[in-house]
Amino acid sequence: MNILHKATKDISRGSLLAILVLGAVLTFVGAEMAKAASPVGLGTADSFAVLAGSFITASTPSVVSGDVGLSPAAGTLYTGLTTGMVTGTIYAVDATGPAGGAGNNPGLLTTAKANLDTAYAAAAGQTPSVTVLASSIDSFSGTGGTLTPGVYTSASTMGITGTLTLDGGGDPNATFIFQSGSSLTTASASQVVLTNGTQACNVFWQVGSSATLGTGTLFKGSILAFSSITDSGSSVIEGRLLARGAAVTINDTRITTPTCVTPSTAVAFPGAGAGADYWGTLPLINVVKVPSPLSLPTGAGPVTYTYTVTNIGKVPLATVWVKDNKCAAVQYVSGDSNSDAKLDLAETWTYQCTKTVSQTETNTATAHGYSNSVDVYDTANATVVVGTSVVPPLIHLVKVPSVSSLPALGGHVTYFYSVTNPGVAPLSNVSITDNKCTGLPGRVVGHPGDLNKNNLLDPGETFHFTCESNLTETTTNLGTAEGHANGLTAIDYSSATVVVAPPGLPNAGLPPQEGASSNAVLAALMFALATLSLGVIAKKRSL
Repeated sequence: MNILHKATKDISRGSLLAILVLGAVLTFVGAEMAKAASPVGLGTADSFAVLAGSFITASTPSVVSGDVGLSPAAGTLYTGLTTGMVTGTIYAVDATGPAGGAGNNPGLLTTAKANLDTAYAAAAGQTPSVTVLASSIDSFSGTGGTLTPGVYTSASTMGITGTLTLDGGGDPNATFIFQSGSSLTTASASQVVLTNGTQACNVFWQVGSSATLGTGTLFKGSILAFSSITDSGSSVIEGRLLARGAAVTINDTRITTPTCVTPSTAVAFPGAGAGADYWGTLPLINVVKVPSPLSLPTGAGPVTYTYTVTNIGKVPLATVWVKDNKCAAVQYVSGDSNSDAKLDLAETWTYQCTKTVSQTETNTATAHGYSNSVDVYDTANATVVVGTSVVPPLIHLVKVPSVSSLPALGGHVTYFYSVTNPGVAPLSNVSITDNKCTGLPGRVVGHPGDLNKNNLLDPGETFHFTCESNLTETTTNLGTAEGHANGLTAIDYSSATVVVAPPGLPNAGLPPQEGASSNAVLAALMFALATLSLGVIAKKRSL
């Protein structure tokens, strides 16, 4: 506070005018943020892949990874649904469910239905950011094929044809809400693609009447419909089909309940005065996680998770540990070849954890290391499927910057990315993006690392990429790799921080002193404000 006060004493009238203009921009930012979409809480409806208000009709070979239920209304029936199609629990109000698969739990269903009604109202009540064109197909032609986070609304119908890309801007919490006053319709072979950190758990489709998915739709997000939901056939859905008062029809459909994964950002700096050299070499750590087996076709059983931890930086790492959010007993196995309790550059440390998995789940491992007074983290997630022989995919991303620190005013950085497949299922539609470095291809086609030229990322293959950027301030950016197999999606994140010394400050990592140049402090402030204003303008233009 004292530093800012001292700097403002020397501001010229021209500089003050510039700050006032930028202040107006910041006020505009506040107005824009007020319109941002908020996540929709589903309560007990969260575990349901399919929840209907009257009938559920299914045809083989549909696969539902999640719970299935009918809200307790008179005359509710299942048609064609078998226990072999569902990896979760099938709930019915009475004995009308599939033999041996019905959970007679009216209380749970009543609560789930009430939570769905609340979620529907919450999604419908959010303030729209953009009004899309009313059309039964391609209602997004007025805003383009790629959308940024927000609330999109149509007073009547809403539809998709071709490819609709939802770009989260590198934020794994980015939320998209689509409000359709009447119906939602997708054309055959249309697809919703998530990029730049967007997760299906944060995409919601609030539909005023019915939703119909065209044959072969690749769909992402949870549909909250007032009446019926129908898949015309062979759609792949990462999301939920939740119909408040009518039927759900699945037809050779593969649907997976989405799980939110929170990636770790690269570093946590020590407090001011710790004496650390912030501008020295920053550490990096990497973890790969592989479950065995990947699927349990006959039901609950033991699964062993193996975690492989490597040092992809330039300095040894101390205080190394691995934790898993759904497997508590992670144990070190081997790898410290010189027994110095440090993860050296040439070493690979192995950890394992075994647990009984009773239903399909995705869990996240976090690896930690410490060096040069800096904590670093990396995450990896994996899915185990229960009740079906479907094999879930795995993908792994490693990202390393060419430098970890830059002098005042910044400089050039090259980021190096490697994408591999540690699983057994070849990955299609592989994409690689970074939230703060442009020039990556997004969807990968024809990569030289595709050794057999089948346009799939097979086990044993590696896709290499580079991205160049000029940094003027300390930057943590997040790379995202995504791949698809067997109707499921695999995502991995990798983050890295490059530190830039503030103008006019010594490269010692200590807070500015009273004698620091006020012009330097002002320049840093003006740059931050200008960067923020440009980001707002870019966001506005993209809409």
